[in-house]
Amino acid sequence: MIKRVKISKTPPDLCSTEEGLPLLRALSDDTRQKIIALFFTQKELCVTDIAEHFRLSRPTISHHLNLMKRVKLLNARKDGKEVYYSFNRAHVTKLMGSVLESLKRCC
Repeated sequence: MIKRVKISKTPPDLCSTEEGLPLLRALSDDTRQKIIALFFTQKELCVTDIAEHFRLSRPTISHHLNLMKRVKLLNARKDGKEVYYSFNRAHVTKLMGSVLESLKRCC
């Protein structure tokens, strides 16, 4: 027989900010993690530059980049017809700091 345990506290929300959970979801995808890793050596990259590192179509890469831009993982800058992406270090650092502070308080 399984004994039910009543939890006296409400579990903490690790992503109390509106943007926290979408950011973590975006980071959970292997392809997006690999895209982010490309920014370790390059400040800015366009879709073509990124697509060279994958066996995925350009539209698929664009889909990942747009999702990452929506959750503010990436900044985007348009130059003519090309869009250049860069890692949004300040925003990601701030949100991840909030997650870590939540973990420290609860665990």
